[in-house]
This record gives sequence, C-alpha cells and structure tokens, in this order.
Amino acid sequence: MTKDAKPNNGTTYNLGDNFNRPVDQREIVGNSFLGLVLFGVKPWNDQTVRNSLTVGDSTSAYPLAVDTPSGRVWHRFTFDGYGEQADGGDWDLFFDNPARQTRGRLWPLLSGERGEYELIAGNDARPFLRTIANTANDGLMLPEQVWDDQPPPGEVSGRGTRSATPLAWTHGQFVRLAWSIDAGEPLERPAIVACRYTGTDC
Repeated sequence: MTKDAKPNNGTTYNLGDNFNRPVDQREIVGNSFLGLVLFGVKPWNDQTVRNSLTVGDSTSAYPLAVDTPSGRVWHRFTFDGYGEQADGGDWDLFFDNPARQTRGRLWPLLSGERGEYELIAGNDARPFLRTIANTANDGLMLPEQVWDDQPPPGEVSGRGTRSATPLAWTHGQFVRLAWSIDAGEPLERPAIVACRYTGTDC
C-alpha cells in the first residue's frame, strides 16, 4: 500500500489507527486488491493478483492469515492497530504510550472474501463459510473481529473479541458466500463489469 504511487520507495507514514511509529510503505501488505477479482475487473489467475496473494499469505513479521481453531482468518493489513491492547484492554488513542499499543485482530468477513475468490478460481469455498460460522457466539451472532494467535489471558484464538457483535457486514458476507456457493458462482459480481474487463459473464 503506497501513499505516493511509488511503492518501491521507502516512504514512511503514520497509519493513524494507534500504531505508534511511522511505517515504511514497503512493509504494508493487505488483501483489498481481491475486490478487483470479486467485482470482475481482474481475472482470478492474473499474475499480479496471484503474486500478491503469495506475499499476503506468507508475510512473517505480521502475518495476515492466521490459522485459528475456527479456521483461517485474516488481518486487514500489516500493523493494523484497530483492536484491543495486548492485555485485552479497550482500544483507545495512546500515541504517547507505546506500552499500550493496540492490535488489530482478525476479521471473519475477510475469510468470506477469500472464499469468494476461491470459488471464482474453481476451488472449494465451503471451508471459508464454515470458518465464519465457527466464529459465532452462543446467540449465533457473528463478530467484527476475533482473537488472533496472540489472545490476551482468558481469551481463545478464533473467538469474538469485544468488537461489534453482531456486525451486519460479517453477516452479509456470510449470506453472500453461502448463496454464491449454492449457485456455483459469485452472485454479486456485476456481469457488465466482468464482461468488459475479463470477458466472463457475457
């Protein structure tokens, strides 16, 4: 992710979500580019897309993908600070206190987006649907975020944090993926876009 349209430059910037130091833009990785595939602008096997997935899936300093007891779930991007503190304390702006750095956790809805990508690629998307379902609480409400591989004491990886629950966006992604699996194709990909840019759905 770049601020100056020159991704190979070592430009630094503040992420603005309670990460307490400027970050080299070459260290920032996220999977938001999947939207280009989900909405038909790029084919699933575009080499840049596949290369980018490899980078996102293998980032070691701050892995985007984390295997939890609920299944594989993704962070939004590296160094995301939108979440609880390491000890489970509430998110807040603590720019002057690095000891209270907050940590963005995992987003179940991103498992749904990855599931849609895998469906488009001809792969089995059902494991991704099960992952989202596994994050539900006792009332079957789906959370905004779940604990990653560094949960605070007393919490379990893959279970809901104290973030928004239910999150309509997560529920919407769950329903959209379920319907798409049933149909064998992504139901919300605009055909006019996919036809124009990838020659599919014409």
